Amino acid sequence: MIVLRCFRTDRVNFAIRNYVEHFMKKEFIENRPTILKDIFDESKNSEPIIFILSAGVDPTAAIKKQADERGLVLEPLSMGKGQSEKAK
Repeated sequence: MIVLRCFRTDRVNFAIRNYVEHFMKKEFIENRPTILKDIFDESKNSEPIIFILSAGVDPTAAIKKQADERGLVLEPLSMGKGQSEKAK
């Protein structure tokens, strides 16, 4: 992979994926959909659930649905500009 990086930098990610799939398990390179129900089932009320999102992703509706089904009060908090006091 080091030699490949010297000559074909565009192929390095492909080579890494092949390496991981061959010597480890394919599940380490697969993107699995996030199932909010499972996240809620594994969480505790004393620990926050933190989502790190890509641009354009908004799971708010799905999160609200899960909270409503469980009778939970949802307090969404955006970590955008000017939200540091509310987060504290």
